[in-house]
Amino acid sequence: MNASAARPQNAWETYRHRAAVLRDVITGLEQRPEKNSEQSSGLPWNDVIAEVFTDRADLLVALHDLWSRRLAARLDLALELHDIPEASVAEAYAAVAADLAPVRRVLDAHAHHPALARHRANADRMIALAAGLATVGDPLAVSAARGAAFRARTARVVVPARRDGWLAERLTTPFTSGPFTRAPRLKASA
Repeated sequence: MNASAARPQNAWETYRHRAAVLRDVITGLEQRPEKNSEQSSGLPWNDVIAEVFTDRADLLVALHDLWSRRLAARLDLALELHDIPEASVAEAYAAVAADLAPVRRVLDAHAHHPALARHRANADRMIALAAGLATVGDPLAVSAARGAAFRARTARVVVPARRDGWLAERLTTPFTSGPFTRAPRLKASA
């Protein structure tokens, strides 16, 4: 791991050092073979990681927090661009799972770790809320169960390949037709 620089002196340096070690952990996970599930889903641990994270549970929580932040961002974008919440959420989840496949393998392998229970429930609740399957007023247990059921139902969603410029196309399409369409500009005659 190349994040083993000098010991951080202040909160900002501590944050940056922790983020660098976490990036190195993820890079290490990406380099593991995918076929051997036991080897690819194991949680790495060494002196550099132990210097930054208090224990393996702390590392698992950090990986889950990264996963949740990425998922929240993708859900937000998907819900802005698509009309069908359930399809948007399924596609967003599948896309993040593909982007962070090594992290997802580790989190799945340690899904029943007590340190992840609250974090997993909150992520499932976020999924249920985004898909329109729960409301903010629902108890956490109810909305988390709905989110977990949704994840299980949509686990095999395949994310279609996007072409370059798909976001710009989605954002400009509503303005190229309909009442807000601009008339084509006429060229000035010479």
